[in-house]
Amino acid sequence: MILMSNNQWKCDYNNDTWRAMGQDCSAEVRVKGLVRAYKAILPDVMGLQEVSTRMATLMMAEMEEIALPDGGAAKYEYISGGDTPIAYRRDRLKLLESGFFRYDEAVPGLEGSFNNGETKSYCFGVFEDRQTGKRFALMSTHLWWMSSHPEDGARYRAGSNKARAYQIRLAGSRMDEIMTKYACPGVIMGDLNASVHSLCLEAAFEMGWREAHDLAPQSDRDETRGHHPCGPNGYERNDPGSFEQAIDHILVKNAPDARVKSFRRLTDEWFDPVSDHYPLYIDVEF
Repeated sequence: MILMSNNQWKCDYNNDTWRAMGQDCSAEVRVKGLVRAYKAILPDVMGLQEVSTRMATLMMAEMEEIALPDGGAAKYEYISGGDTPIAYRRDRLKLLESGFFRYDEAVPGLEGSFNNGETKSYCFGVFEDRQTGKRFALMSTHLWWMSSHPEDGARYRAGSNKARAYQIRLAGSRMDEIMTKYACPGVIMGDLNASVHSLCLEAAFEMGWREAHDLAPQSDRDETRGHHPCGPNGYERNDPGSFEQAIDHILVKNAPDARVKSFRRLTDEWFDPVSDHYPLYIDVEF
């Protein structure tokens, strides 16, 4: 089973900077690149972040039904979840339950807002394999983005690391309830805006979540950062970095027999002007 996470970069319209570069960052152009990537991977479930209504409409128009070489078709269904929706293959999976939650701006014990533009949220779905009857729960989430380090200037907000840890605990607790209800394994994926050695990931590990990267064999495991500059001021292809710098994660829980066969990213150069986050995906057996 292929499970994928991707922050799409929520941007609907082109701007003067991109025009001067001879480029176009509008939803119409970038969604074509997103769909090209998704058709190449054909994930069973996609947990997405930074998805505008326009981008979702354009994407699903292309992905509602995709012809396959064997004569069949991959048919995708969309689960609305604010900026963090899910899309899944309804030809393979049956949706049993879904839900959405937007993180509060306030975090107990901290001053300030920790949800810019109400974009930080989670969406979950519980799925049943149409052939085997096996069930699993999956959540897409996007956590608070600013830094806890004063030297980062405009990106600094005191307590940001603690805010992300608080949000991932909320997400993990909700998933615990869902997994208990359905007696199934769970997956949390998304742009956590936190590295593997952060307070956020430490909180997730304390709750029993495991990093899919660590479960995959070293021979088939991407070790790069997974993101690069791509935004209103243009884009560039930077050095690949290391996994220790990655902020997109896929976490697994309640699946002692899970076998993560691969942990990969689509990092083709043509994707550089599509989003600042390369699609991250795993091949897993529960």
